[in-house]
Amino acid sequence: MVEPAMPIRVRPVENGDIATLAALRAEEWETEVFWEARIGRYLRGEHSPQQALPARAAFVAEDNGQIVGFVSGHRTRRYGCDGELQWMNVASEHRGRGIAGMLLETIADWFVQQELHRVCVNVDPNNLPARRLYTKYGAEPLNDHWMVWRDARRMGVRSKDD
Repeated sequence: MVEPAMPIRVRPVENGDIATLAALRAEEWETEVFWEARIGRYLRGEHSPQQALPARAAFVAEDNGQIVGFVSGHRTRRYGCDGELQWMNVASEHRGRGIAGMLLETIADWFVQQELHRVCVNVDPNNLPARRLYTKYGAEPLNDHWMVWRDARRMGVRSKDD
């Protein structure tokens, strides 16, 4: 008898998750050692992006106990935004399953709970998959490298055109 697949579960990041998050980031850029130190400092509040404020959150998506993605964000003043989506990664072999949308919805809920309305994200102009995803979930271009959600309550909601 085949066991039914467990649904993806999203939960807050724990300290023991940092090495796995670093490996996910390193799939795209830099090394696991670089990311392990950077993510750890970010989560402990020891590293902050420009104009970041102390409040921050991070969540992982798990599939049968295996971390397959994560998202993080914080309060900010950058570009007139209240919140900033810092990082979002989904393991390449798990993309296309709606995990990114679940993570966006989760961080959007955190932004709303923090009463943060305008949320920005830095995204490379050549990263078309990320730009399409963020657009699908309501982000608009702010400048060449940044996109913005004008209302965090709409951040985790796919556009009707999709």
